Amino acid sequence: MKISRRKMLKISAGTGAALLLSETRAWAHEQPLLMRSIPSSGQEFPAVGLGSARTFSVGPSDEEQDPLRDVLRLFYEMGGRFFDTAPSYGSSERVAGQLVQELGIQNDLFFATKISTGGGREAGIDQQEASLQSWGRDTIDLNQVHNLRDVDIHLRTIRQAKEEGRTRYVGVTTSFTRQYEQMEQILRAEELDFAQL
Repeated sequence: MKISRRKMLKISAGTGAALLLSETRAWAHEQPLLMRSIPSSGQEFPAVGLGSARTFSVGPSDEEQDPLRDVLRLFYEMGGRFFDTAPSYGSSERVAGQLVQELGIQNDLFFATKISTGGGREAGIDQQEASLQSWGRDTIDLNQVHNLRDVDIHLRTIRQAKEEGRTRYVGVTTSFTRQYEQMEQILRAEELDFAQL
């Protein structure tokens, strides 16, 4: 059998990468996880989490979802627990919810999502309910007002859900530097568990 130089280089690179990853994985299993506490409760979880903004927004095919299932499985096996998503991330929340349910880990992960609609209170409640349904859960660990959109309305909605036991932590997010001043004002005025910049 004749092997081209290009194919030999690909085989060598793939073999080297596989060996490196297996050694890195073994090393990572031996290291203690860096943990952080939530100031309002003292609950601890690993400092590094997994986000889903673009990576989990895929179609229904096994070809698209199998690698993500593997990522979630490895993330969980390595001690990862914090998973961040949002209804505004395309199909990400639904796909991730389906995969964590298939893996049977949906209740073991710290489920962080967001309300990101400008459609008023009812639209925010609808997003909250859709998030719970996507993940097959009764409680959202962390619900946040995304990019400060209708922040006063949605903070009330999330706080009401917290009083009802359907949300554990309340937060706000922004990914826009132009909102930093508004974010600072909110952080000074409101009692929040999380702020994401």
